[in-house]
Amino acid sequence: MTKVPMELHIEEIIGGPADAQTLAATVGHRLRGLILNGQLRPGTTLRLSPLAASLGVSVMPVREALRRLEAEGLVVLTPRRGATVAELSLEDVEEIYALRVALESLCAGRAAERLTDDDVATLEKLFLAMEVAQKAADLAAFIDCDHAFHTYLYSVSGRSRLIRMISELQDRSRRYVPYLYKAWQLAEDPLQAHRPLLSAIQSRDVALVESLTREHMSQAADRLFRTIARETEARRTSGSQAARRWRVPQTTAKDPALPRVLDGDRAPAPVRSRG
Repeated sequence: MTKVPMELHIEEIIGGPADAQTLAATVGHRLRGLILNGQLRPGTTLRLSPLAASLGVSVMPVREALRRLEAEGLVVLTPRRGATVAELSLEDVEEIYALRVALESLCAGRAAERLTDDDVATLEKLFLAMEVAQKAADLAAFIDCDHAFHTYLYSVSGRSRLIRMISELQDRSRRYVPYLYKAWQLAEDPLQAHRPLLSAIQSRDVALVESLTREHMSQAADRLFRTIARETEARRTSGSQAARRWRVPQTTAKDPALPRVLDGDRAPAPVRSRG
């Protein structure tokens, strides 16, 4: 058996470039999950040494993981200051959810045209699973069941390109999901918001399925926008006595999906579908 020279460092035995990349990916996956589920809150400082110690790795894969998360927009790297969790963006909410409202309502309408009895039975079971999760006060399970309900409905449409675009937008908005349900719990029973949609699905009412999906997503965007605006205001106020007060805008009946700009700010023009 070949003996390993005593002077050989342990890093040379277990860690070539591929290993370093694997560690960085593992660390990045862990930190990404903590950011997306809200455990690492916006503005949190991410210090290399404490992170490395808590994850049981060296500083190098943590540094590489933070660079990758910066590219994803989840982390901000500042010279001499280090890394912080990126703040939530009202502009991102407006843009992403405007697109989701348009695409998901279209996809739901096309799905309603193709629903079979088996499809309706599956959606009824998923709705029941949401009900069970809510009664058990299991928010994580409710979120999973809610996602499964809408994902299955969209899959019935058979529109692969449309489904792929929706999936990409859902991935981009994952970070906002905990804030959405936080707002929802304060505002109304989230299960009740799905009941009219399930009823429209059961009756195969194409126009109603499409309009209720649009309404459902628009209301979600409005709640999310307001929650993030309040939290942003609270953080700014606590950080500076001179922070100005933000006015949380009212949405219009004509286009409830697109929140208006905050007082004194200008937001990008809302993305609107054509046709």
